[in-house]
Amino acid sequence: MKRFIELLNMPYFIAVLFAFKMMVYYSLIKVNRMEIVHILISVLIWGTIFLCFSKCGLKRKRGIFLTVYFLLSLLMFADTMYYNYYNQTVSIRQLWQARSVTAVPKSFIATLIPASFLLFVDIPFAYSCFKKHTGKNTKHGLNIRKELKYSISILIAIILTLVINPFHSTAIERVKNTEFFTNHVNDIYDAIADNISPEEMGEDEILEVLDEIVPEVTKPYLNGIGSGKNLVVIQLEAFQDFVIGKEYNGQEITPNINRLLEKDTLYYDNYYSNIGKGNTSDAEFSSLNSLYPVIEGESYRLYKDNVYHGLPWLLREQGYTATAVHGYKGEFWNREMAYPYQGFQDYISMEDMNQDEIIGMGISDKSMFKQLVPILETQQEPFFSFVITLTNHHPFIIEEKDQTLQLAEEDKGKKLGAYLQTVRYTDEAIGQFIEDLKTAGLYDNTVIAMYGDHHGLNCGMEDVQNDVSAFIGRTYDYDEMMNVPLIIHVPGSGVDETIHTTGGQIDFMPTIANIMGVDYDETFALGQDLTNATEGFVAFTSYLFEGSFVKDDVMFQISREGIFEDSRAWRIGTGEVLDASLYRDEYEKALLLKRTSKEILEKDLMSEYIKRDVIEN
Repeated sequence: MKRFIELLNMPYFIAVLFAFKMMVYYSLIKVNRMEIVHILISVLIWGTIFLCFSKCGLKRKRGIFLTVYFLLSLLMFADTMYYNYYNQTVSIRQLWQARSVTAVPKSFIATLIPASFLLFVDIPFAYSCFKKHTGKNTKHGLNIRKELKYSISILIAIILTLVINPFHSTAIERVKNTEFFTNHVNDIYDAIADNISPEEMGEDEILEVLDEIVPEVTKPYLNGIGSGKNLVVIQLEAFQDFVIGKEYNGQEITPNINRLLEKDTLYYDNYYSNIGKGNTSDAEFSSLNSLYPVIEGESYRLYKDNVYHGLPWLLREQGYTATAVHGYKGEFWNREMAYPYQGFQDYISMEDMNQDEIIGMGISDKSMFKQLVPILETQQEPFFSFVITLTNHHPFIIEEKDQTLQLAEEDKGKKLGAYLQTVRYTDEAIGQFIEDLKTAGLYDNTVIAMYGDHHGLNCGMEDVQNDVSAFIGRTYDYDEMMNVPLIIHVPGSGVDETIHTTGGQIDFMPTIANIMGVDYDETFALGQDLTNATEGFVAFTSYLFEGSFVKDDVMFQISREGIFEDSRAWRIGTGEVLDASLYRDEYEKALLLKRTSKEILEKDLMSEYIKRDVIEN
């Protein structure tokens, strides 16, 4: 013990502690390139902070040091947790999301990485070292002040050089976007810079971009096959495309949806989630308005009272009533505040329903759909109902009595097995809903559209990637992870077609508008009608960094450092490695689309457009 205490007094011991801490951190957020450089820079900054505190004349500096050290460790812990779910570290712009995390504690706990707790192990030792090395000699106060100023100058010089990157060095750019301290300082710097002097586009420039990028369709195929019918749009929680038509040990995973695909149905199998940090809420926002979400936060909070002219408003103009239904709290994702501006006349949430069966976060899908049909029976036709499922939410836990898939022993207790069980449950709820519509006499006159909001299984988690890869028979990568189904069922239409054109939630509103025979002004719609399009393009916001995209059968992923030259591209489905340098134009297009969409939202351009339109007509 005495030898151990002596070791704590040695100057290099604190450096070893810092190095260990950073090794754990960088391994958890999967920083491989230049990892030694990252560790050295981080240790140097930690050491400088340590020295500054030990030499300063602050009162209660030991308590302040312990607080700062703990908070920085907590931030590192948050980074690892956030990365495990989003494949990105925490941003100051996502502090709002803490409340959303506390609303889904089981999901949060399920993403915990035990190794992340190692980031706190060094705290008592670092504090002990700090106490031993706290400067007590006041005879050389002048020298101490010089030493302190020198240390602070070094710290500021290191961070500013890395953040500002005055030499425009690619190597520095790589480091500053992944090294712990510079990454977060750079994030704060960017957030402040965006608020003080944002780069803005003029309205004419926005309109010009939209005119050039968004393709026009002059002779729409299948236009109006659902005209005048009721419309029920179901947003399927965490529903991925690879489960559609797939069997597990001889059992259909989605038997009810599979039967739906056999008749009167359009199935879009290259459809992608393009959500932002608002997850489910951003999926519906993008789908209803044909606009991209932003990285800074959920659109229902940031732009809740903008003027919109999306699907609910378009259908209301055709005499439809517009209602939203969800089995969770009405306030979640700020829906209660945002929905009236989206055009919904009524929002039926958990508080308005019979809470007779709770699974996970809220009312089970089967209970919600059972309660939905009587509500639809009372509505004046034609009606538009936007329904959000919930049971297939991470961490995919349902009681044994509700589990109808027979899992192999090796899949019990695994995320893949749990996911397939809750997918089957939601599929059964949909089957029950369709039968109830038939019994109520509503089925024949109702178009049913459904799409997945986002992935359920993260390919960035090694165990998940291994299990899903074995299940689907190829490497489980982002092209499969971001791929969600879009299904449009039109009873009596006679259509039976699988459309392979690449698209995403950004394209839902134009696509369903064509089916319903509803005209819309394309001025501020960034998507296209996938039924008639021959080429597809979707830009991504979260999970894949901005600048990433899917174009037809090519997936492009910008590097996590934001360096185009370090990016990768591959053929969807086969994984064939492609030359990423050939996709510079498409990369620029993805950034331009995202920037243009954000400007539309920031400037609330729709309000100006609709006012002009009203005056002119």
